[in-house]
Amino acid sequence: MLNSPKVSIALATYNGEDYLAEQLESLLIQDYQNLEIVISDDCSSDGTWDILEKYAKNNNKIRLLPRDFNRGYVKNFARTFSECTGTFISPCDQDDIWHPNKVRRLVESIENYDLAYCNSRFCDSLG
Repeated sequence: MLNSPKVSIALATYNGEDYLAEQLESLLIQDYQNLEIVISDDCSSDGTWDILEKYAKNNNKIRLLPRDFNRGYVKNFARTFSECTGTFISPCDQDDIWHPNKVRRLVESIENYDLAYCNSRFCDSLG
């Protein structure tokens, strides 16, 4: 897309180590390039923070917000939204797996609307 608007993916995490690496991989292979991934971890007690640091160190699209205190689910998501710099914000749960063309298709679909939404498919731990 010519003059592609920046898309911010807002990701709030908490004790999500089981699915986080697969999820981050699905975000990083998006065929839409003008994006940032803004992540706030809510003081996880498992290996979530270590996974996030590893990915953030190796990819400049990821902006990992500093951990400070436990906000709870809603306020943690609100924090990610407030730190996004894109024209559009796409919320992402910590166990989502995105199709490689999700962001591009949403941007192409939004036109002059305020909101674009895509269907979801529920899956278990085996995908």
